[in-house]
Amino acid sequence: MSSGSSVTMTSQEAASLAAQHNLRRVDQTGTIRSYLRECWTLRHFTWNYAVSRTILETVQNRLGLLWQVLNPLMLSGVYYLAFGLLLGTKSDSKDFLVFLVGGVFTWQCLASTIQQSSMVLAQTTDITDSLLFPRILLPLAVAIQEFLGALAAGVVMYPIALFYGLTPTWSWLLLPFSFLAASLFGVSVGFFTSRWVNAVHDLRQFIPLLLRVGMFLSGVFYDVSTRFRNAPDPIRVLAEYNPAAILLKLTRAVFLDYELPSTQQLLWIATLTVLLFVAGFLTFWRSERRNG
Repeated sequence: MSSGSSVTMTSQEAASLAAQHNLRRVDQTGTIRSYLRECWTLRHFTWNYAVSRTILETVQNRLGLLWQVLNPLMLSGVYYLAFGLLLGTKSDSKDFLVFLVGGVFTWQCLASTIQQSSMVLAQTTDITDSLLFPRILLPLAVAIQEFLGALAAGVVMYPIALFYGLTPTWSWLLLPFSFLAASLFGVSVGFFTSRWVNAVHDLRQFIPLLLRVGMFLSGVFYDVSTRFRNAPDPIRVLAEYNPAAILLKLTRAVFLDYELPSTQQLLWIATLTVLLFVAGFLTFWRSERRNG
């Protein structure tokens, strides 16, 4: 039975007790090691959240997961007519249909990862305000979701390639790694844009516009090397070292007798992805606030 009296602690006593049990203030960030450990501990939450987002999007549409395939296929059809036939980019590849579909699927994976991860913090305040967990897991979950969607959609590339008369090779098995590279680069960018959009919601209006500009500059429906061959050197180098253009080139080389990205290009995209990923992770760690 309580005596009715209260027991109080001094701030020093409370701090000492918290230190003994590895507790910290809700507005303080722990060490990188503890942050990494917490992310790893909650890896199942990240996976389940990615799967739940996929299921939610599926049940909201009558055709469900078919839209993962139909959407890029319909875009490929439009681009084939508008750019391949009307503007003549079909001459950029003798296997233009596979060339185009590979570009569209890879771009969809990259762009969707960037766009969805950019919005995820601003769209999940109900979760971040009520649960304590590393917020970086949210864009990571989006990247997993988009990667799984790209894998499901990418399956259709195999019958398209066979229908087009291409001979299967071992390189066809590398398609998932191409999508993985696109997802990793996309979420590395998303680490930054998600924080920016969460801080200034108006920025979300610019993300689709910037992605649309990026699509036109990345060679989704034309060959960058062909179209920029006679451009001034600075412009040609910028076009050929465009990260998205390199990722598209990787996918196309899986199916087609298509030149792989050069060693310099591969080193550039790998280095850029690692630097952005690490810098984005540190940005989340430093700005992490347990009250959301």
